[in-house]
Amino acid sequence: AWAYPTARHDAPALFDSVATVAARQVGQLNAHNVAQLVWAFGEARHSAPALLDALAGRFLSLSGRWTRKDCSDVAWGYATLGHAVPELHAAIAGFASTRMDRFEAGDLVALLWAFGKVGQEA
Repeated sequence: AWAYPTARHDAPALFDSVATVAARQVGQLNAHNVAQLVWAFGEARHSAPALLDALAGRFLSLSGRWTRKDCSDVAWGYATLGHAVPELHAAIAGFASTRMDRFEAGDLVALLWAFGKVGQEA
Protein backbone atom coordinates (compact mmCIF):
# COMPACT_ATOMS: atom_id res chain seq x y z
CA ALA A 1 0.00 0.00 0.00
CA TRP A 2 2.93 2.35 0.67
CA ALA A 3 4.27 2.26 -2.90
CA TYR A 4 1.08 3.27 -4.69
CA PRO A 5 0.63 6.73 -3.16
CA THR A 6 4.38 7.29 -3.27
CA ALA A 7 4.25 6.68 -7.03
CA ARG A 8 1.11 8.84 -7.26
CA HIS A 9 -0.82 5.85 -8.59
CA ASP A 10 -4.53 6.04 -7.80
CA ALA A 11 -5.75 2.60 -6.74
CA PRO A 12 -8.99 2.80 -4.75
CA ALA A 13 -9.87 -0.87 -5.29
CA LEU A 14 -6.47 -1.90 -3.96
CA PHE A 15 -6.91 0.26 -0.85
CA ASP A 16 -10.39 -1.18 -0.29
CA SER A 17 -8.90 -4.68 -0.42
CA VAL A 18 -6.02 -3.75 1.87
CA ALA A 19 -8.50 -2.24 4.33
CA THR A 20 -10.52 -5.46 4.41
CA VAL A 21 -7.50 -7.70 4.94
CA ALA A 22 -5.72 -5.39 7.38
CA ALA A 23 -8.86 -5.03 9.52
CA ARG A 24 -8.88 -8.81 10.00
CA GLN A 25 -5.18 -8.87 10.92
CA VAL A 26 -4.87 -5.65 12.95
CA GLY A 27 -3.91 -7.58 16.09
CA GLN A 28 -0.79 -8.88 14.36
CA LEU A 29 0.54 -5.46 13.38
CA ASN A 30 3.37 -3.72 15.18
CA ALA A 31 3.52 0.04 15.70
CA HIS A 32 5.55 0.61 12.55
CA ASN A 33 3.13 -1.47 10.44
CA VAL A 34 0.25 0.63 11.77
CA ALA A 35 2.11 3.85 11.01
CA GLN A 36 2.89 2.76 7.46
CA LEU A 37 -0.72 1.83 6.77
CA VAL A 38 -2.09 5.06 8.22
CA TRP A 39 0.47 7.09 6.25
CA ALA A 40 -0.32 5.23 3.02
CA PHE A 41 -4.07 5.71 3.38
CA GLY A 42 -3.50 9.37 4.20
CA GLU A 43 -1.15 9.92 1.29
CA ALA A 44 -3.65 8.22 -1.03
CA ARG A 45 -6.47 10.29 0.51
CA HIS A 46 -8.38 7.03 0.87
CA SER A 47 -10.60 6.90 3.92
CA ALA A 48 -11.48 3.58 5.53
CA PRO A 49 -13.18 4.54 8.82
CA ALA A 50 -13.53 1.03 10.28
CA LEU A 51 -9.89 0.24 9.58
CA LEU A 52 -8.72 3.61 10.92
CA ASP A 53 -10.63 3.05 14.16
CA ALA A 54 -9.10 -0.41 14.53
CA LEU A 55 -5.61 0.89 13.75
CA ALA A 56 -6.00 3.68 16.31
CA GLY A 57 -6.84 1.14 18.99
CA ARG A 58 -3.93 -1.05 17.98
CA PHE A 59 -1.47 1.85 17.95
CA LEU A 60 -2.64 2.95 21.40
CA SER A 61 -2.13 -0.59 22.70
CA LEU A 62 1.48 -0.49 21.50
CA SER A 63 2.41 2.84 23.13
CA GLY A 64 5.57 1.43 24.70
CA ARG A 65 6.92 0.65 21.24
CA TRP A 66 6.32 3.96 19.45
CA THR A 67 9.02 5.86 17.62
CA ARG A 68 8.92 9.56 16.86
CA LYS A 69 8.57 8.81 13.14
CA ASP A 70 5.69 6.41 13.70
CA CYS A 71 3.91 9.02 15.83
CA SER A 72 4.30 11.79 13.29
CA ASP A 73 3.16 9.51 10.44
CA VAL A 74 0.10 8.35 12.39
CA ALA A 75 -0.88 11.85 13.48
CA TRP A 76 -0.37 13.17 9.95
CA GLY A 77 -2.38 10.36 8.33
CA TYR A 78 -5.39 10.76 10.59
CA ALA A 79 -5.36 14.55 10.23
CA THR A 80 -5.01 14.35 6.45
CA LEU A 81 -8.03 12.08 6.26
CA GLY A 82 -10.00 14.20 8.72
CA HIS A 83 -10.51 11.14 10.91
CA ALA A 84 -10.69 12.36 14.48
CA VAL A 85 -9.52 10.09 17.29
CA PRO A 86 -8.97 12.53 20.18
CA GLU A 87 -7.49 9.96 22.56
CA LEU A 88 -4.94 8.93 19.94
CA HIS A 89 -3.78 12.48 19.29
CA ALA A 90 -3.69 13.21 23.02
CA ALA A 91 -1.53 10.14 23.64
CA ILE A 92 0.82 11.09 20.80
CA ALA A 93 1.04 14.64 22.18
CA GLY A 94 1.99 13.21 25.57
CA PHE A 95 4.65 11.01 23.98
CA ALA A 96 6.06 13.87 21.93
CA SER A 97 6.09 16.37 24.77
CA THR A 98 8.73 14.35 26.62
CA ARG A 99 10.85 13.74 23.51
CA MET A 100 10.76 16.94 21.46
CA ASP A 101 14.55 17.11 21.31
CA ARG A 102 14.62 13.72 19.55
CA PHE A 103 12.27 14.64 16.70
CA GLU A 104 13.76 15.48 13.33
CA ALA A 105 12.51 18.75 11.87
CA GLY A 106 10.30 17.14 9.21
CA ASP A 107 8.65 14.82 11.70
CA LEU A 108 8.05 17.68 14.12
CA VAL A 109 6.50 19.82 11.38
CA ALA A 110 4.18 16.97 10.34
CA LEU A 111 3.20 16.37 13.96
CA LEU A 112 2.49 20.01 14.69
CA TRP A 113 0.54 20.43 11.44
CA ALA A 114 -1.56 17.39 12.37
CA PHE A 115 -2.23 18.74 15.86
CA GLY A 116 -3.28 22.07 14.40
CA LYS A 117 -5.60 20.40 11.92
CA VAL A 118 -7.38 18.29 14.55
CA GLY A 119 -7.28 20.93 17.30
CA GLN A 120 -4.94 18.98 19.59
CA GLU A 121 -2.92 21.06 22.03
CA ALA A 122 0.76 20.21 21.70
